[in-house]
Amino acid sequence: MKERLTLLQQTKVISHEASQATETAIGLIIQQLAISQDNDQFQMAMTHFARAYDRIKNGIPVAEGLDQDILDEIMKDNTYEFVLKLNQAITDKVGLFDVPVAENSFFISNLFSLCQACPTKEEAC
Repeated sequence: MKERLTLLQQTKVISHEASQATETAIGLIIQQLAISQDNDQFQMAMTHFARAYDRIKNGIPVAEGLDQDILDEIMKDNTYEFVLKLNQAITDKVGLFDVPVAENSFFISNLFSLCQACPTKEEAC
C-alpha cells in the first residue's frame, strides 16, 4: 500500500498531506481489523480515502453520495456502530472535522466493506 501511495503522490494524483493522512488511516484500520493491506478492497478503500481527503481539503467534494438504499442496508447491520466509531476516529485523527455527507457516506461504505472482508469479522467488528 505504501508503494501505491508513493506512486499516486509522485504522479500528482494525491498530495503529500493526503498520503500521510491515508497512512494514519491505515494504521487505525489495521489496529481494529485483521485485514491484509494486500486485500483488493483495502487498497481500493485507501485510494478512495486519499483522493477524498484532497477533495475535502480543497473544497471540492463529490456532489452525490452513496445510494440511500445501500446506506440504509449498512445502517441495519450489526457492525454499523463499530464502523461509525472507526470512521470518526479516522476523520478526527487526520483533521477532517467537517466531512461532507456525500463523502462521508462513501467512507462509511468502504469501512463497512473492509469490516465484511475481515477474516475474523465477529471478533474485530
